[in-house]
Amino acid sequence: MNKNIDNIFKDLKKELSENEYQELDLIIYDRHKNDYFLDDEFQEKKFRNLFINYKTSMVEISSDKYNVFDIHTSILIEQEELAVIGKVINIAVKHLSKIEFEESN
Repeated sequence: MNKNIDNIFKDLKKELSENEYQELDLIIYDRHKNDYFLDDEFQEKKFRNLFINYKTSMVEISSDKYNVFDIHTSILIEQEELAVIGKVINIAVKHLSKIEFEESN
């Protein structure tokens, strides 16, 4: 895993309780729609989507070909889950903002 993506996981492990961290599932996709998990090789400059799954909630952070980001969910999020998802988004965005993304075609 690349430095910035790896740092997302490290910060999440520090900031979330063990139970919250265990309930969390992050899936990363590159510009070619390949999916990556924690131990997979990933070229972070080709980042396209990060799916945050926590309990019954799912949020997607995606970038377009101009590296403009969108945060989207298609379901209502429980109040207690929103606090955790907010932390995860904050940590993810902090590290994604450090990446110099390749422009896609």
